[in-house]
Amino acid sequence: MVKRLFIILAFCTSLPFLASGAASAAATEWASVHGGAVRLIASGPLQDGTYKAGIEFSMEPGWHTYWRFPGEAGIPPMIDFEASKNLQKSDVMFPAPSRYDDGFSNSIVYHDAVVLPVIVTPENAGEPVDLSLSMFFGICKDICVPGDANLSLSLSPDDKTDALATKLIDRDLELVPAAMSNAAPKVLGLDAKTTDKGHQFVITAKVSETDEIDLFAEGPEGSYIALPVLLQRDGTQATWSLSSRGLVQSETGSSLTFVLVDGHTAVETKIEVPPELLPKTD
Repeated sequence: MVKRLFIILAFCTSLPFLASGAASAAATEWASVHGGAVRLIASGPLQDGTYKAGIEFSMEPGWHTYWRFPGEAGIPPMIDFEASKNLQKSDVMFPAPSRYDDGFSNSIVYHDAVVLPVIVTPENAGEPVDLSLSMFFGICKDICVPGDANLSLSLSPDDKTDALATKLIDRDLELVPAAMSNAAPKVLGLDAKTTDKGHQFVITAKVSETDEIDLFAEGPEGSYIALPVLLQRDGTQATWSLSSRGLVQSETGSSLTFVLVDGHTAVETKIEVPPELLPKTD
């Protein structure tokens, strides 16, 4: 918690970054911040009446921003499309992230450049959508800087497909974890044990024999958990441990959403954790 409070205080004491941009084209202007920039892009209307848009981050070398769950320190992007018009639904997707160790804590981040794909569903498919984004995010290197961006983009059924926006969105749409299937990579199961380090979950997974692997975990809202630690990799089976400290639980148990990365493949699955696998509370 001390590390997390330190990061939050760093955000609060930094100079705020306020930016706004509006456009009726395939992209807004870049909203700049120390260490990077962000903009809203769109590829054009799809055959089913929806639109494929994206929140594009561009970061200078050494800088990073955070996944939807930041890990042990950091602030996730807070994304709001409430001010949009003719918008029924906006599904924001997160490509597979990477692990970052700053020597004090482990975070879940994106480096260099990333697009968060957004599938936009209008209330009335025959009318334009005024897509209005309000977002707070963190971007960090040796220091952390807050970003507060307000971006607007007009989406019309008559828009033509934009080749560059389509390429950028599709590039990272391919990196969004798929639903887990019976094929590898696959989380096989979850157990629990108590060690000298406290109550731990043990997660086993089926993976490839040669590709680099990683595992990320996210608890219910309000959880503050660490990252899984790889214990063993033997052929096509890997085992991680995960501390249960900071996991929100109830009388009926808890849940953990896992993203398993195996080379260029990523899968996601949610596992319900029964009370008997949770630490005993007084």
